Amino acid sequence: MVDPSPAENRHFVTALARGLSVLRCFDRPRIELTTAEIARRTGLSQPTVWRLCYTLIESGFLVRAPAGAGLRIGAPALTLGYAAARGLDAPALAMPYMQRILERTGGSTTLSLRQGSEMVAVEQLNGDFVVRDQPVGWRAPIDTVSAGLAVLAALPPAAREAGIAAIDHPDAARRERHRARIEAAVEALARDGAVRLGQILDGRYTAVAVPLFETGTEPATQWALTCGGLAASWTAEDLDRAAAVLVETRALLAPAFAALAG
Repeated sequence: MVDPSPAENRHFVTALARGLSVLRCFDRPRIELTTAEIARRTGLSQPTVWRLCYTLIESGFLVRAPAGAGLRIGAPALTLGYAAARGLDAPALAMPYMQRILERTGGSTTLSLRQGSEMVAVEQLNGDFVVRDQPVGWRAPIDTVSAGLAVLAALPPAAREAGIAAIDHPDAARRERHRARIEAAVEALARDGAVRLGQILDGRYTAVAVPLFETGTEPATQWALTCGGLAASWTAEDLDRAAAVLVETRALLAPAFAALAG
């Protein structure tokens, strides 16, 4: 059964979610933010942001910057992050989020890693169907699966071109089709934050994927998260919902994956 959205769930505490959204605004590029910047990032009103920030300051999760009007993450929040990540590898970190994706979408969820010109499935949770002969550890050419297209789309242009050049397609027509598919993935990632692919396993399977690193970077470990279902039963609305859940999950996991790699 697919979970209801937060707005429909009586157990969902909106005030808590808003406070957490404030904390998520602080990332590596911006370790110091003003309340005005936080309001822009969260879409919340300035008075609401100020009340949330005041509460977080009083509880120690935010601190005032030594100079200026900015705020920074406080020690309790940092301690929580270190405690969560300590001793975990990437699959262990991702698994609870993959379970949540499965519950919210009903789709099969896969964590995969780029290895050269292939994507390798490292963890997998089966949803409303099971792909035969594709257990954990399956490999696929990077330009034939949504996870690989998401990784290529997120890379800087030079790194993407190097990745495309490494793909061995002796058939010129096929090379052009796959290049067009990659270019479409670049546009989709920039526009929607996710990459969709409907022609998998003879068109029987449709999927959407996100890279688990910041667009425009080239990390040593290039992870991706995929959610998909049977094309015959998944509607456009199902794909839209899966894409939204993956984009949300990427925002949560990408900084943590970067910290693990660092």
